[in-house]
Order: sequence, then C-alpha cells, then structure tokens
Amino acid sequence: MHINRRKFILGSAVLLASPGLAWELPGPDTTMPNLTPAQILQDLIFLRSQWVPLEKSLNPSQRLASDEIIDNAMARVAAASPADLVLDVMKAVATPRNGHTAPMVGRLLDSLPIKLWWFSDGLYILSVAPGYESILGSRIEKFGQLTAIECLKRVAPYISGTDQRIRYLSASYLTSKMVLDRIGVLSSQNSLPLTLRLRNGETKTVSLSVSKPDYYDPREPLLFGWSPLIPDEKGKENRWSHVLDEVKKRSPGYGKPAPLSVQWIGDGEKILYIRSNFIHSMGKDSLADALLFGVIQKHVVPKKPRFIVVDLRLNNGGNFFETLLFSQTLPKLLPRDGKIFVLVSRATFSAALVTVATLKRANPAKVILVGETMGDNGHFWAEPETLTLPNSRIQVFYSTKFEDFEQGCGGNIDCYWPADVFAQTPITLAPEVKIAVPFIDYARGLDPVLDAVIERTK
Repeated sequence: MHINRRKFILGSAVLLASPGLAWELPGPDTTMPNLTPAQILQDLIFLRSQWVPLEKSLNPSQRLASDEIIDNAMARVAAASPADLVLDVMKAVATPRNGHTAPMVGRLLDSLPIKLWWFSDGLYILSVAPGYESILGSRIEKFGQLTAIECLKRVAPYISGTDQRIRYLSASYLTSKMVLDRIGVLSSQNSLPLTLRLRNGETKTVSLSVSKPDYYDPREPLLFGWSPLIPDEKGKENRWSHVLDEVKKRSPGYGKPAPLSVQWIGDGEKILYIRSNFIHSMGKDSLADALLFGVIQKHVVPKKPRFIVVDLRLNNGGNFFETLLFSQTLPKLLPRDGKIFVLVSRATFSAALVTVATLKRANPAKVILVGETMGDNGHFWAEPETLTLPNSRIQVFYSTKFEDFEQGCGGNIDCYWPADVFAQTPITLAPEVKIAVPFIDYARGLDPVLDAVIERTK
C-alpha cells in the first residue's frame, strides 16, 4: 500500500480529529497482531527488498548499515516478538538521519502513565494518569540505573532525524516500556523504577507499570510530539492531570491547537500574534484563505501593525502551499520600522520550516527568528510515499525528493521544484535570538520566548 504526500496531510487532520481512525492503525486500546516468527521474517524481508531500494536519502554506507540491522533482526527472528519487530523497523529506518524517513509506530508502543518534555534543565513529567498526581512536575533523574541523558543517547539510533528532532521525539518514545527495555533499562516484566526529583526537592524512586494510554492523546509523535505541552480541556472523563492545570493565565503559545489562531497582545494590544499548530485546512475552511483574507486583509492592511509575531513553535508541518502566498506577502506589508518575529523550536518541522524560510527570504532584515534550533536542517529529503508491511501493517515513509529552502537546490536532479523556484537566494535559518526555556518558567505559565519578543517591542 502506498500513501502519498496529499494523503499524509489528510491523515494528519483525521488523526487529530479522531485518534482511532487514521492511518489504518490499531485504535487506542488495541495492540499489534500476535505475529508468528514466519510473519515477522516476511515483514523484515519486505522492508529490505522494498523500502531500502526506494529510500533516496540513504547514502551507500547508510544503506549497508540499514541492511545489517535488518539482517541481524532476521537472524534472531525465531525468538522475536512483535515488539522486537517494531524496534528493529525503527532502527533500520532511522539510519539515514532524515526526519521525513520514519515509521508510524506511535500507537503500536505501550505507554507508562506519564507524559514528558525536555526543558533546558532536564526531562520533566508534564502530565499523569489518574492516581499518579504526586509525581506531576517531577524531573526524571534515572530510568532504572540509566540517567535521562544516557537514555537519550541510547534511544537516538531508533529515532529518525537531526539531533534536535531526536531530542524532540525522544520525550514521547521514552514513555514506552518496550523502548526502555530495548535500550537496556533494567526492569521487571511488569514495572519499571524511576528516580525522580519531586517539585519539593525530595528525591524519590517510584515503580511504574504500563497503563492504558490517554484516550485524548493522538499517540503519534511524528505528527503531534508537542502535544504534552498543552493540557486537555477540563471536565473530560478520565482526563490526565497537567502541570498547567492550576495556572490562571497561560501563554497563547499553549492555547488549544488550531491551524490558525489570531489575537492582539502586548501593551496596548499593539502586537499582532498569529499561531499555527498544523498547516492544513480543516473542514470546509481553507487555511490559505484564512491567512490571506482573515489575517492580511482584515488585520494587516487596515491596521498596519508595526510588530507581528508568527508562532510556529508547535507545528510539525503539513502542506506549505497553504502558507506560501501569505509568507511571501506578509513581510512586504510591514511599515518601514516594522518587524516580524517568528517563534521556532525543535518541534518546528517540514512545512512549518518551509514557512519560516519563506517569511525570512521575503524580507531578511525585518524577519527575526526567535527560540531554538528547528527540528530539521534547511536541506532535507521529503515528499514522502508510504509502504505498509504485509503482516504488522506498520507504515514506513520513504523520501522521494531533495529540498533546500536555505541555500536552494537548483541543478540537483532530485530537487523538488518549489525549492528550485522559491529558494533562489540564500538565507540562514539559525535563530538570531536563542532562548532556552527552563521548566520552572513553563510551570508558572511564563513564556520566556514570547516575553523576550514583547520586551523588544517596547
């Protein structure tokens, strides 16, 4: 089965709206089939014979490394479990270090009753299942005998992408006992010890077991790895508690996820704040029209704001054609002393990164990137197609086109045509203003990145 870019974007929207329907993957309360060794072997053979030849981001040494990983998995298939297959596929597909080349396995992994995020001062528990409220907001010191940093290093070979992308996705994958067992965290069959630094400063070891996943979580880190940062709406049955639940005023950056959110902020509400969490239209409303008519024509043209914030920190991408004309136009409508501040993070990826590049290229001196290094380089392989393994039904992306929205890729036979047409002048996508966010600021409802921008407008 093949899924192209358009179906990938549509699948993102469906997954957000209904976690049990998208991608033909198991629903929240199901697991993979109990595969036989022969079925696991068949999937591994399919991966090597079908996926490896199609993946264009693999260089010769990476191709050999991927083959070796698959060969080793095939050699031990007699004792392999479905969980082993998932981890072996993750490791083989991660070999090229290309973020768009990845398997969709989020719903096939088990889950501890916690959700995590890396801050500048460590890995913290942001949300917990009912009954675990006492460890909410704790920093994870160790998984078993391994520190959080050691676990990050060990899980890296199983995650596709750059170092920033790996750090971003690891926060989700390190909540899976299947993953933790594979990377050498010593645990019993049913539970796993965590050493925590509680919010009161006390150090405590707790034992966690695999639990029923959060029903309201999309459970696909590749698309929504940023979701632990945003609490679910209160009042939902069996809702997981969150560190921001008691915060009275939350940053607009952590508002309800949406393709587009617009408001005026700052002293005198003179700053136009635009946030997007996914770049695709939902329902009958066109995101492209909303940006052009609902933002530019309604707000920018008549009110001529001197300062505009475009917040793409929690945006994994979608269809950059939805933002292309908006991104080319907005910087050209600034007043002479105007600035656009584009907020970025390790979760900014794919079409969101292209949107950042398009904004920057339209007016490099007046478009300022603020935050942290994004989740991919300016050059990458993308335009994914998908193969489905025959027995496990694991869907694996392979990348078909090269894109460079930082330096351009004209003349490269594999260059995706928009990168040739729209990226003819070189730019840099490194943030001009780098800001690291500590947990204590986030937990208090503060937003150092947005606050730094507001301060610059005074």
